[in-house]
Amino acid sequence: MRALQPLSNRIKDFRIRTKLFLSNMILILFISTTVGGVAIYASTKFIEANTKDLSMQVIHQVSDNIENKAKEAFTSSVYLLSDTNIRQIVAEQGEVVTSESYPAFRSRMEFLLAQYGNGNPYLNAIMIQTSTGQLYWWENKKGLDHTLNHDAVSSMTLRAQTYLQSHQLSMGWTPSLRERNEVFLIRDFVDVNQIDRSLGTIIYSLDANFFLSLGSGSSIIKQSNVAILNPFNELLVGGGSPETDKLIRNSISNALSEGDAAMATVEYAGADSHLFVQERTPTLGWRVLCFIPMSVLLSGTQIIVFVIVLVSLLAVLISTGIAAILSNSATRNIKILEQTMRRVEDGNFDVRIVPLGKDEIGSLSLRFNFMLARINELINIVYKEQIAKQQAEFTVLRSQINPHFLYNTLGTVKWYARMNEQPEIERMISSVIDLLKSSVRRVGEFHSLEQEITQLKNYVFIQKIGYGEAFQMEYVVDEPLLACEVPYFILQPLVENAILHGIEMSKGIGKIQLSAKVVDRDLLLTVEDNGKGMDTVQVANILHIGSQKESVPGVTGIGIPNVHERIQLYYGPQYGLSYESELGLGTKAIVRIPYKIKR
Repeated sequence: MRALQPLSNRIKDFRIRTKLFLSNMILILFISTTVGGVAIYASTKFIEANTKDLSMQVIHQVSDNIENKAKEAFTSSVYLLSDTNIRQIVAEQGEVVTSESYPAFRSRMEFLLAQYGNGNPYLNAIMIQTSTGQLYWWENKKGLDHTLNHDAVSSMTLRAQTYLQSHQLSMGWTPSLRERNEVFLIRDFVDVNQIDRSLGTIIYSLDANFFLSLGSGSSIIKQSNVAILNPFNELLVGGGSPETDKLIRNSISNALSEGDAAMATVEYAGADSHLFVQERTPTLGWRVLCFIPMSVLLSGTQIIVFVIVLVSLLAVLISTGIAAILSNSATRNIKILEQTMRRVEDGNFDVRIVPLGKDEIGSLSLRFNFMLARINELINIVYKEQIAKQQAEFTVLRSQINPHFLYNTLGTVKWYARMNEQPEIERMISSVIDLLKSSVRRVGEFHSLEQEITQLKNYVFIQKIGYGEAFQMEYVVDEPLLACEVPYFILQPLVENAILHGIEMSKGIGKIQLSAKVVDRDLLLTVEDNGKGMDTVQVANILHIGSQKESVPGVTGIGIPNVHERIQLYYGPQYGLSYESELGLGTKAIVRIPYKIKR
């Protein structure tokens, strides 16, 4: 322990970057060198020496066996074509097959076909369609699962003929045409006496297990990990599980080149990797695929795995001890700094840190002490400024007029007008009181369209006191829309703008119309006047405060931009104000907000 003390003191003065670099390098070099070296040496030698060559040899045996099976089925079909009795019925030599005689011919043909089918337990069925359209078939009796009938045979033979024609073949191997685990041999029923003449189509239905009786004696290649593709990349045998199906799909794009007969690669499906081995049969051109899980190939490497795990554990333990020494030295000052910061968070700005070491944390501690001293100084300055600001605000608040005093004063004026029988003055004062209440006593930022129109009517009444019959106000709003929710104070600025800039400046009899309608789940409020209108420049600038100040001297124009900005603040940039106007034809202001009923 005493021997480690000088080293610990020296490490304490290292920079944090150096400490982290040393600890990471020691961990990485020690673990990667020890574990990687042993694992790579043991596993590489074992796998390279056995797996690949063995798999290639076994798949070659499997490929030869599969091709022999296919040749066996093909030879059986050749014997069938050469059978004189079968050929006479198919060619209708001697007697034409009619609907009355067909059952007899059908029974006789089944007997003849049974001679070729009963000897092969893997042969499911033999089906023949003659050039005249007659259908004959034999079906294996195993399991008594008779599924063939006239319609089924007709459908399959028709699809078989189409397959041969589309691929320009006289013989081909296809997957099952009836969704079963079987392979179809399809060929023209060639007249052996006149080989360029076709008497119909013949189908051999072979159980898939016929090809998967591998006979290789291998413990790594099983029926479940073998697949067969014909030259058109159609799956003849294999698949069934999601993992295997994925590997087969991947293999389609990883086909053998013309010069290669076999190849082996590593493929991935799900959480496991597979050794993918494939070989092309020399005669038929089939691709025999085999997917061997790497876990099976490595099942005999328990000793290697044990060695790797043991060495890795030792490396981790040693690295953990080294990392603990380095991390404790690197983080000791950081913990002290954090504890001091927590005390500052609690409001104690008089604490100070005694720097330990000369690394970055020691330098940071000195800066932290300087920062605390500066914060104390700024707190005293800000505190004094805050007191002065509060005193100024209190003075302003005392000078403000209480709205209730205005209500009482206006109420007195209203009562005085009533006593002196001045109904117009009384009504005008009532409208002013309602406007003042709506702006001072409102709750929230929204109310109903009906309340907004009531507020607008109070404003219009006051304006008509001064303008007289210079303008008329019309409301075209359906009653159901009065319950819609709208922001406060969005219609009065539009009507005010129509009076001041449209009606008043035109010096004519004005008409202002407020209308409301719902379009695409949006509420459109339109204020239209027949005033002097605006040119395109004025329309483009009406929503900008600076432009309006210049367009109408003496009028700030802040109400219209304020309405537009508030609507966009509430609902988003797709909503707000828009204007349509032409000189001499009036102006139309359109408010677009979401359609919503006030609750």
